[in-house]
Amino acid sequence: MKWWWMFGILAIGGMMVVNEAWYGNSAAFGTATSMIIVTLIGLKSLENRYRIRMGVIFSLLIAGAIYFGLPHYSVAEAEYRLQQEYKNVNYVDGVGVVNEGWNPFQPNRVYLFEIDSGDRVLFLPDSGDIIKTRPPM
Repeated sequence: MKWWWMFGILAIGGMMVVNEAWYGNSAAFGTATSMIIVTLIGLKSLENRYRIRMGVIFSLLIAGAIYFGLPHYSVAEAEYRLQQEYKNVNYVDGVGVVNEGWNPFQPNRVYLFEIDSGDRVLFLPDSGDIIKTRPPM
């Protein structure tokens, strides 16, 4: 196995760890992951003199996909922003949402927090909007 396969596996694994730890699985890394896999398969068939040039080009495209796939707010940033309005804020979980239209860089999860009054609040990681919900039954 060549070194670039190991790099690709480590990059995908690193993206998964960062997505879980910082973004509550809301980062849209599906496009970047697919691009890494396609690049690794495609570079295998290229001649050595084209491999480095195409690798650099695709690395820049993958870096752009990772950048645009990151939400604007991490779980910690969302919690800090909510603590400006409410005293006790506890992160409960990420809630899956269905996106309208097709945007591969739009987060597919929102952050669910429980605030001091017992109510729950949804925090949209891409826009920073806060939506109050009904208390749990």
